[in-house]
Amino acid sequence: MSDRNNDKIDLSRTYFLAKSKAYKHGGYKQAEFLTRKHADFVSHLFAFLIDLNICLLPVYIWVIEFLLILCGLIPPNFFDLLFYLMYALLFVTSILGLGIFTAYTHGQSFGYVYTNLKLVDKNKREVSGLFLILRQAIGFGIPLMVIGYFFQVLGMLGWWGINAICVCATPHQQTLADLLFKTMPVHEPPMSEELEEETEAFIEEPVKVVKQPTPSPSISADLVSPIDLHLRSNYSDDGYYDVEDLFKQAYQLHMEVISITDHNCARANAAAVRFAPMYNIQYIPGVEIDTQWHGHRVRILGYYIDWTKEIFDEIERNSLMREKQVSIERTKKFEDFCGIHIDVESLMQTSRFQTITAQDITKMVFHNQRVRELSFVKKYLETSKNETQARRRFTRDVFGKGGPCYVSANYPALEDMVKAIHDAGGIAILSSWNMDHIPDEDIEAMMELGIDGIECFSPRIRQATMTSLLRIVKKHSAFVTCGSDFHGPTRAKYKMGHCCCPEKAWPLVRILSEALK
Repeated sequence: MSDRNNDKIDLSRTYFLAKSKAYKHGGYKQAEFLTRKHADFVSHLFAFLIDLNICLLPVYIWVIEFLLILCGLIPPNFFDLLFYLMYALLFVTSILGLGIFTAYTHGQSFGYVYTNLKLVDKNKREVSGLFLILRQAIGFGIPLMVIGYFFQVLGMLGWWGINAICVCATPHQQTLADLLFKTMPVHEPPMSEELEEETEAFIEEPVKVVKQPTPSPSISADLVSPIDLHLRSNYSDDGYYDVEDLFKQAYQLHMEVISITDHNCARANAAAVRFAPMYNIQYIPGVEIDTQWHGHRVRILGYYIDWTKEIFDEIERNSLMREKQVSIERTKKFEDFCGIHIDVESLMQTSRFQTITAQDITKMVFHNQRVRELSFVKKYLETSKNETQARRRFTRDVFGKGGPCYVSANYPALEDMVKAIHDAGGIAILSSWNMDHIPDEDIEAMMELGIDGIECFSPRIRQATMTSLLRIVKKHSAFVTCGSDFHGPTRAKYKMGHCCCPEKAWPLVRILSEALK
């Protein structure tokens, strides 16, 4: 699990680097200097208070220790030692910590991150990390320590009072340090939709939203694997291309082996086995099935299956019935929640799979001007950076787990679907979907159910998760697979052959492609 904690640090670094890159490449043009508006003053003050309280944490701890000394719980002779220890920690937090963090985030202190502000130069351009460290040390940390030591609380209040006057007097709310270093606070412009999708799910991980991670430097995002064992056709509810279109694209990419693993549907395999020799591509019959195990929703991939088995028709029928029932229940809950009538029949008729997703309802809500004016919708528009974020937050809060319109679905047991795949002559592989959110020990326990391997390489999971999964398959001598989860334009960020699989791992994946030879 330590690998995943390290990955959080890596992803946060990637997040701030990506934001900085977007800012440099045109984002600065959209940045806005602070003005004398009430909202700007509130944001600036709130950011300052957050920074101040974080920097003063050692002082708060020392106050508690002082009270413990007065109560006799700590010997009085420790007073001097604790005081100097507090002073040393204050140096770390206020002079080193604040400045280094601001440089790390390319111009955002702790409070600035929360209030979406950024320190830049007079041309709205980013300033160097060293410059930011000096600015924070001279403008914040050193006065806090020096004035606080010699003049105590009244001295600090006087210093911050002078800065408050300076902020109010300057047109863009500059402090004394800003005037000295010629820096200015700005409102950071909204992130692009793609970047926000990549980062928001990570920051709000309990929501368990599927995300597109940034591959590590060792795995090129542009590297096309000759094997892609996770493709979606239009037999899936969110797939776009028909079977032959997938083979045409795979042929153009000079791919060797592919598998179409549609969502709870194995019908694409009948056409795929006919196109495979025409395009000189090895084809492995496949399917991806929704299952559940001890409260986790997981997906299992079946390869080399006999798709003509009755079990796959049954899985598809049950899936369609389940999703339709969930759609009806979701719609009813939403009508009860907000009093808005939804024409279920009309929406069902426009859906090829007779489903109404949370995104469908959200789209309908935000397309209706009258509904947009309702308070429970309007608050998302007023508090979000853009409409894309407003819709995503609305969908999460209203339809996500714990939301008023959340509907849980019952999926078949993982062990039953593993057995069904084996009975159909197939190999059962644990899909990478949702693996970022499942502890390694639970994945280990799943392997004991007869799972034959794991999809270790995928753009859906983080680098540290890939490492953990590889460790597990090595322990169990299991198969390793890779897949892009290519959907077509419906999920444009996933591209065929882009499986985040390094070239040196291709031989591991080829083992499965030769499993029945």
